[in-house]
Amino acid sequence: MQQHTLRITAQDQPTVLERLLQVTRYRGFIVTGMTMFGRVDESVLDIELTVQSEKSIDHLHNQLNKLIDVDGISVKKSDALQCPT
Repeated sequence: MQQHTLRITAQDQPTVLERLLQVTRYRGFIVTGMTMFGRVDESVLDIELTVQSEKSIDHLHNQLNKLIDVDGISVKKSDALQCPT
């Protein structure tokens, strides 16, 4: 499996996290970690979402980018996960 960390900038709306998680789940990714911070004096969220899947991260990136409250997404890193033997 591949593990990816996405850095997402989004508008601070009540449903933005629900939408991000829903799209992530629908596309077959498992959320393994998430952090979120609001910017002071702005209605913007900085979200770091760590996911894993055997699927291409490009498809998830494109789908999340279509969400109206998402301002930008970048893939921070990609690591291969090894199964324990």
